[in-house]
Amino acid sequence: MPVRKILAILLAALLLAGCTAQPAAPADTCQVVLEESKAFTAADPVQTVVRGGTVRFALRPADGYTLTGCDYPDAMLEPSADGYTLTLEEVRYPAVVTVTAQQSGTAFVCHANDGTGASVRQAVLDTHARLNTPRARLFSRDGYTQTGWSTAPDGGQAVVQGGRLDFAGQETLDIYAVWQPWTDAACFTWLPEGAGAVITGCTAEDAVLAVPAEIDGRPVVGIASGAMSGLPCREIVLPQGLARLEEGAIRECPNLAVLTMFDDITSLHADPVQNCPALQTLRLQAATAPRYSGGYFAAFADKYDRLLALRDTRKLVLFSGSSTRFGYDSALLDAALPGYDVVNMGVFAYTNATPQLLLILDCMQAGDILLDSPEFDAAQRQFCTTGKLDDSFFCMMEANYQMLAALNLRQTSGAFAALAEYLANRASLPEKSYGLSPADFDEDGNPTDTPSYNRYGDYCLYRPNAADDAPVYGLAVEYTTHGLPAGQFVTPLNAMFQRFLDKGVQVFFTYAPRNAQALSADSTPEARAELDASLRQNLCVPVLGTLEDSLWPGRYLYGTDNHLSTEGVAIRTRQVLAWLAEYLPPGSVRNVPEE
Repeated sequence: MPVRKILAILLAALLLAGCTAQPAAPADTCQVVLEESKAFTAADPVQTVVRGGTVRFALRPADGYTLTGCDYPDAMLEPSADGYTLTLEEVRYPAVVTVTAQQSGTAFVCHANDGTGASVRQAVLDTHARLNTPRARLFSRDGYTQTGWSTAPDGGQAVVQGGRLDFAGQETLDIYAVWQPWTDAACFTWLPEGAGAVITGCTAEDAVLAVPAEIDGRPVVGIASGAMSGLPCREIVLPQGLARLEEGAIRECPNLAVLTMFDDITSLHADPVQNCPALQTLRLQAATAPRYSGGYFAAFADKYDRLLALRDTRKLVLFSGSSTRFGYDSALLDAALPGYDVVNMGVFAYTNATPQLLLILDCMQAGDILLDSPEFDAAQRQFCTTGKLDDSFFCMMEANYQMLAALNLRQTSGAFAALAEYLANRASLPEKSYGLSPADFDEDGNPTDTPSYNRYGDYCLYRPNAADDAPVYGLAVEYTTHGLPAGQFVTPLNAMFQRFLDKGVQVFFTYAPRNAQALSADSTPEARAELDASLRQNLCVPVLGTLEDSLWPGRYLYGTDNHLSTEGVAIRTRQVLAWLAEYLPPGSVRNVPEE
């Protein structure tokens, strides 16, 4: 028996006397001790409860572990948004509680690759098709910064720390730390700040410039405005532990194409990189635990995993925001379109569609189909009117920062302002585990008995029809040419569609579902007909169905004015199949039996 458990039992025994009720004394209490385990962490492992009361422990599993039960009679161990909740009811005696866990048979074998430390086997839960590599600080190496992992000691497939790799059915995968040597400290000027150092200037001419994590024994805590100006480097590596990156800290570096940094930076200015026109790759390394695992933002990474797996396969990709996430029966589409694999990439409409579509574009090939259904209540974002990134986009990237590294920043804007907001917002959220899957939770973050997402990416929990047709939010969406002028909305969307068309991808536009009563007063039948005609005339791709087809009785919606009920999904999917049959070659769409 472990020494710590013996001590905990002795402590509980000593406390037992304290549970004896005394006449006229306050209600007696008992202490419950949760035995320490490498399988999880608990915020409050020792709790005191009034005898007969209830104790709850919030447990966060370590990566690679599933909690399976405990040795306390009638205890309830349930998944939660942050991991697990252990509930002990009617506690009448002091107790030491042992939680049991199961370690995944799937594991990375991590090699220091000339760094400090022996090889480490790190189990990972196979809750995703591709699995997250370990975060930073597993190994160290004097005078070097780890910039990722690779599947070979020198070369192979490389990802950022925390990025996902394909296991390809293997039980173990060897990965090797990738190191970048620090640039000579003599190339930097700096000023002391407390016990640390702030970089104020740099004269290095290295192609890859790696800022040291420490100078003269002091940790580098900041990079001042203008400190790295006019340098010839093509890549800059910032150290882990850097606390502050000031406005214009990196500026006028004409060849700078790649920036590597860590997500533990605490003070990031909205505009730290200025006048660096070649910058296209941000390699964000995971130094901290994820915060959005298990939520709908993290679903994007799982959907992207499927998209990557089907890169070389003919496919139908469904896209927009949550109206697509809740809007299709992809199994029905799959059965009716035997020549295509279906991927539902819909997640969240209130973040810019442009970077998402650029990531999708990289995974498409000639003969694929993109079906886009922009949501009109988020038209500025859904019609690609801007390439500006926002914090919600980074929330979607968190589950696999390698997706972010695949995005060409030259086709977007505002990356660092969005990153700064994302880092600030997530700092106050509880840490979670990469092992949490969005499929294990419903839309509100409650654990589910059955998966909430299917393999295609549809949100598939049963959703009953509404009791009546009344709008839920009362948000009046405008369907008029005045509200959606072609030059402002259609032109940028056409430009994005043209990128897909140039690759040989078939693109179709269709309207997102909407409660027919949740429209603006100006969205009269005549105005809607005018808008529909304008889109058909000006879009460079076919429009499937009419605007009127997208206006639904509220009974077929669930909880909002644009999320279809389960019955509504079946009706809409059959409509879309009928529309696709008008454009695809004869025989491409099979007849689907009526339910």
